[in-house]
Amino acid sequence: MPETSTEGYVADEANVQGLVRNLCAYALSEPDPLQRYDDLTHQQVLFEGVVAAIRLARGRALADALVDGMPVDQVAQKTNLRTAPKVRKLIADAGETERVKQASAAARRKGRKTAPKPPDLLEVLAQLPVPAGRRLLTADERAALMLPESAKPRPARAASGSRRPRVRATEAPAPR
Repeated sequence: MPETSTEGYVADEANVQGLVRNLCAYALSEPDPLQRYDDLTHQQVLFEGVVAAIRLARGRALADALVDGMPVDQVAQKTNLRTAPKVRKLIADAGETERVKQASAAARRKGRKTAPKPPDLLEVLAQLPVPAGRRLLTADERAALMLPESAKPRPARAASGSRRPRVRATEAPAPR
């Protein structure tokens, strides 16, 4: 079934090809055709995940608009979704239906049009303690960042006294 929540938005071929070139340059430049196929298939699966994540974020954005007090019909018109059921479907797909219902009920109980917004992710992250110093990434963190499973440890730096002193551009090097 074709996606109906993006009606009215168009991606022209030049933009799509440019995006593919930019995001898949490494895989597209692979000389081995089977490896190139494998790399591109892996990237396609990742991008399908990105599309799903964007759809969820769009649903959360619609839920935020409703929680802020905007009527569902107005949200439908301003977002080009045109109908309230399409708005509700995106919100449901994002798992935000209960939050919207709670905010609506709270607003009715308090006699006001808006309910408090949940804390912003950046605000929550700003309150978390920041670890001091360096640390190694966990295997899950390395996988999330699409880094190799294990990295070769860097050699330790030599003691500061054993390095050659730096020569500034304005100084002439000492004769040997």
